[in-house]
Amino acid sequence: MAVAVDIVEIGQVAASLDAFGQRYAERVFTAGEIAYAFRAPANAAARLAARFAAKEAVIKLLRPGEIGVDPRSIEVVVEADGAPGIQLTGAAARLARERKISRISVSLSHDGGYAIAAVSAEPDTVGWRSSRLCRRRHTPWTRTQR
Repeated sequence: MAVAVDIVEIGQVAASLDAFGQRYAERVFTAGEIAYAFRAPANAAARLAARFAAKEAVIKLLRPGEIGVDPRSIEVVVEADGAPGIQLTGAAARLARERKISRISVSLSHDGGYAIAAVSAEPDTVGWRSSRLCRRRHTPWTRTQR
């Protein structure tokens, strides 16, 4: 399993929204993320900052190198149980397949002027042993196969 974390200052997202408005939001976030954030306009900047942190944390997991990843190809969705989830498309989905990642879990929080996201990558157990995310001696998937 691999884990990544990112933290974002809510004030920076609020300043970008003030300066560039909808244009900023549409360059970074999906329509679903924008709609969710603005259901509570007073919390929109905090909600978007948490989603920005999640996108950055996912990029850390995917390690795209020179490949550009559109932040809108990483979407924070609301699962059926109300918990946040990650949905990948485009280059982000392609990188996840290459890295043998079958699922990415996310936890979001915001307080005290900051938003934070922690993400974890779960392996595709068929291809995980060959993934660079795997450290053979530390993963339960390979421990039983020695």
